[in-house]
Amino acid sequence: MTSETFSKKEIILSYITILRLVNGLVAGVAATFGIVLSLPEGVSVDFVTLVLVILATLLVSSQAMIFNDIADREEDAINATHRPLPSGKISVKTAKIYGVVIAVLALALAVVIDIMNNLYGLSVATAILFGGSLDLYNFKLKKLGFWGNLTIGINVVALFLYGSIHTYLNHPEAGLAWVPICVGICAGSGNVGREIIKGLPDIEGDRDAGVRTLAVKFSPKKTAVFGSLFLWGLIAGALIAAIVPMFLSTPPPLYLASQIIVYLIAALATFLAIAILLNQKPKWAYVTKEILLYVFLAFLLVFIIDKIVKLTIGAS
Repeated sequence: MTSETFSKKEIILSYITILRLVNGLVAGVAATFGIVLSLPEGVSVDFVTLVLVILATLLVSSQAMIFNDIADREEDAINATHRPLPSGKISVKTAKIYGVVIAVLALALAVVIDIMNNLYGLSVATAILFGGSLDLYNFKLKKLGFWGNLTIGINVVALFLYGSIHTYLNHPEAGLAWVPICVGICAGSGNVGREIIKGLPDIEGDRDAGVRTLAVKFSPKKTAVFGSLFLWGLIAGALIAAIVPMFLSTPPPLYLASQIIVYLIAALATFLAIAILLNQKPKWAYVTKEILLYVFLAFLLVFIIDKIVKLTIGAS
């Protein structure tokens, strides 16, 4: 099947969907989480920098998603025939060019961020390491199963670390903020759990392609147990970020409304961690990993918005 078979609208949508923009948005928000949560009192939020960081991180993530589809085209021909490459809406050659262009744009934005904020190449180095490790995962590490999942978790932690270092370089007097980094470790754990669960709907294609996910190596029940255990890391992160600041002078505790939302998010994550133990069917596993993506996004946005409000109104 060739691209001529499809309408222009379908092809344009394919160029958008292959980027997996929600994944990139979550990654961008994770980086800004570290920046905003690390800001000392009395410092105004540089929204231009935040937008650029989100865009740059989103582009790095998007190029990785393109190369992920290139690397997974054989498995997707079995597991996800609707995707742009196996469906023929985008050719492999075009996808490679598209991925390179997106990567170059990401690096260009990283350079701009470093120049604007005197970051000594921090953004460029992070973009190269983040994007490079994701592409290494796509073509090599993913076949290792759990170790590939762990790579994704480490990349998540790196985004939070970037945010904290970003603020530290601009405001060294405040010291390096450790709460965002600790939350990042917990978020990384939650992402490992999500990656493990993602293997449940793709067992057939992954087995044929030689991808040794936990779902391929073990029973669905054991895979769900492993995934659930790592999801508890995300739940712990939500509670740490909401409760620990109450006992510290900085950062200030969340507003009541934000606390309530965080507890609701933690409750939803708890439900998903338990529900996957009871139901490992492919459809539910797919729904679970999709919901978790929005859980991550909501979790991060609550803290970012809460801190921005505090900095804006000058609350202590």
